This record gives sequence, structure tokens and C-alpha cells, in this order.
Amino acid sequence: MGFMRSILPRRNKSKPPPPMPTLAAETSTKQLERVFNKFDSNGDGRISSSELAAIFRCLGHPATDEELEIMMGEADFNGDGYISLEEFLELNTKTVDAKAALEDLRHAFSVFDIDRNGSISVDELEKVLRSIGEEETLAQCKKMIDGVDQDGDGLISFEEFKDMMMAPSFAVASTDKVG
Repeated sequence: MGFMRSILPRRNKSKPPPPMPTLAAETSTKQLERVFNKFDSNGDGRISSSELAAIFRCLGHPATDEELEIMMGEADFNGDGYISLEEFLELNTKTVDAKAALEDLRHAFSVFDIDRNGSISVDELEKVLRSIGEEETLAQCKKMIDGVDQDGDGLISFEEFKDMMMAPSFAVASTDKVG
């Protein structure tokens, strides 16, 4: 369930989302639209509970019916039973407290750390990306790892992952492929 917060963090329903005037925010919005489109597998412009369940199964973290109900309840602001692009963007552009953000990063890291050894290898990155329909080669995955690997061991530790995800330039740099 915690991993879901990294994708669909909790939001205070009484406050509107903050405006997104910066270039980084606009780029982040495009990145979020790309993620939304991955979730919206049938292309109808909304994410259903079954589409959400399929993503979690692909990532190796199947969600229970109860978890899906909770996640949908947190994200479906208008109560129509689906998550629209607008709801998805609103949910993912709000401020999250530091403790929750760290927990979310740990859960996101665990999705990539398939063998649970505390680091992400080129093979693990490639497997996870393929499981969500990305067609990165091992060479491309190695290049991604090399761009984050601070100690030169060829792996991404949690600290390196956290540094990458928290870097202000991450949103701009990670969307170079988005068209």
C-alpha cells in the first residue's frame, strides 16, 4: 500500500492544488501525463480499479481489493469510480511531508530492488521497465545507472536513488524522451 502513495499520495480534499507556473512543473506535468497513460491501458482517459490492479501486478506488488478501494477513494475526488487525468495530476502535484516522502521513496526503491539486496542493478532496472512496457535495452539501462551511480560500483543504492529523486533537476532531466 505504501508504494501506492508514491504514485497516488494522499491529499487534503479541502485545498485546491497549487498552480504550476515553472518550466520544471510543466515538464513534470508531461511526465505525469505519460505515467497516467501507462495506467490507462484502454485509453479511455480514466484509470479504473482494474487498470490500477494490473499495474501493481506487473510491478510484482499485487494489491488486495481492500487496498484498491482505499487507493481509488484517495484519488477519485469526484466519486465517479475512476481517476481522471485532472485528478491524477492534482494528487501528484501537492506537497507531501518529509516522512511520508521518505517512506514513498523506500517503497518505490523496493519495486526496483528485486533481489532485496539493497541496490538496483542494470538487470533489475531492465526487468522492471520491461514489465511496464518500456523497451529499454541493457545498454540504455546501464547508461541510466551510470548517471545516478555516485560511488562507481555499477549499482544504485537507496541513498543514490533518493538523491536522484529529490534533485530539483530530476523532473526536467527524466523527461528527455517524452515527446
